[in-house]
Amino acid sequence: MNKMTDINYVAGLQSNMRLTFESPQGKEVMKFLEQTCCWYRSVWSPDQPDMTLINDGKRQVLATIKTVLELNPEQIVELAKKSEGG
Repeated sequence: MNKMTDINYVAGLQSNMRLTFESPQGKEVMKFLEQTCCWYRSVWSPDQPDMTLINDGKRQVLATIKTVLELNPEQIVELAKKSEGG
């Protein structure tokens, strides 16, 4: 079972992420992640197809973090259920 379909797990995870990323130090870490995880630039690497996949993976991790920070737990659970096909 995907833990992201458990509302209590999601609420706790979201609380922990907000404590982490809403602090001044966490905001600095988020800026670092945005720069290193291709948030503001293309993931495409024309000469290195493997790097395109790596960059996309990094961006997906950051997108997941941002989704957990921005949506409410019910919305996150709904997205998780849709991704499971349920």
